[in-house]
Amino acid sequence: MAVPNEAQHQRNFEEFQMINEKAIDTSNIVLKSALLINGGAAVAVLGFVASIVKDNGDLTALLEGVAFALMYFAWGVAASVIALALAYLTHYSMLAILNKRTEGKSDRLSRIANVSSHVLAFLATVSAIGLFVLGAYQVKATISSDALASSLME
Repeated sequence: MAVPNEAQHQRNFEEFQMINEKAIDTSNIVLKSALLINGGAAVAVLGFVASIVKDNGDLTALLEGVAFALMYFAWGVAASVIALALAYLTHYSMLAILNKRTEGKSDRLSRIANVSSHVLAFLATVSAIGLFVLGAYQVKATISSDALASSLME
């Protein structure tokens, strides 16, 4: 296997940098999207509930069911913010690793922080999306419930 020359090494490095930047940009979009869909869903549900209660009076069944959905969306927002903080920690620890590498040293603590924050950020992001789905199903179940239908008929 041939050893790459300096020019090939530089091209590989530039390609790696470009792909890494795109991966970071994409992950930031996913994180911000998870935050926005949960926050937007909470606002939409509150607006929906306000319009129905205004027109129909007391709808305890609706409010009880929607309260659970709002909590799912709120936890989804919290998970998204945690994922954003962990993503920052991932990038910061990677900079610490690269800084130590330029000094010819190894930084085990930064490597552990990097891998841990990366995995936790991924799990927090998946959780935020999962909480959105749970909240959406809770809203659906509440709206299509028999108790709500009978309340609206009165």
